[in-house]
Amino acid sequence: MAQRAVFLDRDNTIIASDGYLGDPSKVKLIPGAAAALASLRRLGYRIIVVSNQSGVAKGLFDEAAVEAVNAEMVRQLREQAGAAVDASYYCPFHPEAVAPEYRLDHEWRKPRPGMLKAAAEEFDLNLSECWMIGDQPQDIAAGASVGCRTILLSDPEHPLDVRENSPAITPNFAVRTLADAARILVREGNNPLRDPAPLKLSESRQPEPNTSSGQPAPASEPDAGGAPGIARDDPAAWAEAIADRLAVRKPSESLKPLLEEMAQHLRNLSRRQHMQEFSLSLLVAAMCQMFVLVFLAIAAWDGVGAMQIHPVAQSPWWYLRTTNQLNALEWLVAALVVQGIVLALHLRHRDK
Repeated sequence: MAQRAVFLDRDNTIIASDGYLGDPSKVKLIPGAAAALASLRRLGYRIIVVSNQSGVAKGLFDEAAVEAVNAEMVRQLREQAGAAVDASYYCPFHPEAVAPEYRLDHEWRKPRPGMLKAAAEEFDLNLSECWMIGDQPQDIAAGASVGCRTILLSDPEHPLDVRENSPAITPNFAVRTLADAARILVREGNNPLRDPAPLKLSESRQPEPNTSSGQPAPASEPDAGGAPGIARDDPAAWAEAIADRLAVRKPSESLKPLLEEMAQHLRNLSRRQHMQEFSLSLLVAAMCQMFVLVFLAIAAWDGVGAMQIHPVAQSPWWYLRTTNQLNALEWLVAALVVQGIVLALHLRHRDK
């Protein structure tokens, strides 16, 4: 049975990079990337990284450095959120490479889809159910050429600088961060393919809006995946997204699908809240807390017994008092140890 995957560019999509990165000690995950990838794995997607690494062709570092950076990225993803990467493909070739062995316009070099096709063959992927996420037009072109749905990561305050040789392709969605892209997949993963969203070009190449038809320009996709069907922690932002959907609704369009989507969102949100209130950690913590109370009660009993004056019968009074005091101390230490376990369980529940 064919599987589905999310293809991701590496630099400035998962990890921050100001150029050619060949030093694993400088690997730094973009905030929210690890949690986003972990959530995509839970949705049943394979995570596959596909990146152009022309720094090898230009002699800035070797392939071993690329693999070391990839390994450090995978380590940090796993450490931060338990996110796993199924495979990392990279293309070290470039038509203007310094080294002759890398001077090649290779099929794996994006915008060509060679890496995506290789991954599809290796993992038995249905490319029409896969996604491509990246921060450059060549990422979008590579995904679109094999039928993947595409998401461009771009900051609206910093328009994309499209070069002369950039592929003329537009993404299905354009959002600000990888976390926003994950929300798009949650909402759209099983829905039919939408029309591409226009790329926001740099000011020097911004196309003129088409007003000849008298129709307003289509609304852009909310940058936070903003629509019902996504769990929102900010009710105000979620309400704003609903208002945006209503604003762009055509007069002939029925409200029923939107209302059903809102109802489903509220049911999912309520279910998640109830599930978060209970966990196995809290159950075990409650049971341990009962033991703490029992241990404290026994310690108090022995402590009171140690204060009483015992008649000299079989053992001296000081011996009996010391024994009771030691017993009380032992029960008190046991209570403190179990209380520490209770605290650890509560912290585990909070972190989850």
